[in-house]
Amino acid sequence: MIEKFEGCILGLAIGDALGMPAEGMSREKIKEIYGEIRDFLPSPYGDLKEGEWTDDTEQALLLAESIIETKHFSPENFAERLKQWFYTGRRIGPTSRAAIIRLLRGANWYESGLESDTCGSAIRVAPIGLVYHFNFNMVEKYAEISSRVTHTGMGAIASAIAVAIAIACKMLDFSDEEMLAEVVSRVEDYDSLLADKIRFAYDIRNKELDYAVEKLGNTISALDVVPIAFYCFFSEKDFEKAILKSANAGGDADSISAICGSIKGIEGISSRFLDKLKDIDVLKDVAFKLYKLHLSIAKVI
Repeated sequence: MIEKFEGCILGLAIGDALGMPAEGMSREKIKEIYGEIRDFLPSPYGDLKEGEWTDDTEQALLLAESIIETKHFSPENFAERLKQWFYTGRRIGPTSRAAIIRLLRGANWYESGLESDTCGSAIRVAPIGLVYHFNFNMVEKYAEISSRVTHTGMGAIASAIAVAIAIACKMLDFSDEEMLAEVVSRVEDYDSLLADKIRFAYDIRNKELDYAVEKLGNTISALDVVPIAFYCFFSEKDFEKAILKSANAGGDADSISAICGSIKGIEGISSRFLDKLKDIDVLKDVAFKLYKLHLSIAKVI
């Protein structure tokens, strides 16, 4: 099982780093500049080197470290970690940035979140799906609370739940169809549009990427990022093909690719990306600690 924990965390970071140079670009711009992204590349803005990841992975690690310390998810602990991270984090999304500023000004965690449907809470939620995958109700509730620290929009909350439940399902070797049914059934009470778009992502899994981007979108909205990430997951059986497709999706490419990678990585990752990936030992160590925590909790329960 440790391989699945590692695959999820490494897959998230690989996707983040692959999509990083294309963040904010249209599909057409990616084709013009890169042709097609096939490997790690430096940021065109000069702020990140090839194989380096962004705040997407940083926030997932913050959440992981919080869970490791507290055993069961503590929004108070996570909020404190966000505050400490704020001054060193890079490329912090607009909603997360505004929410953390509220925390720094004295707001409690249940007051800090913004009525926003951007994708920040969905990107970081993977550790919850990993550790608590033995109890889907716990995964759903923790994903919701973890979102509310920064994002209180129903679309954002539903998206965090979708990603966490998908990861929990894959940890238990659910088929794609079984995972889809579980995700949609839990999401539709929060946001029916997201549920419909995730269903549609599966229905168009055999269509080309350009078609999927046109129909699903690739903006920073969680209602775009999560469905297109699911499309990339569903459309390819192979990790490398899925993760490269997501990195080339454009728009919020690093977030799309990070989410796709976190789910697809559970099924196994491509080793060719590991040599250039930033801080691989840190990522593996966090994955191992999450695995040990899962064992300790599942044994008690």
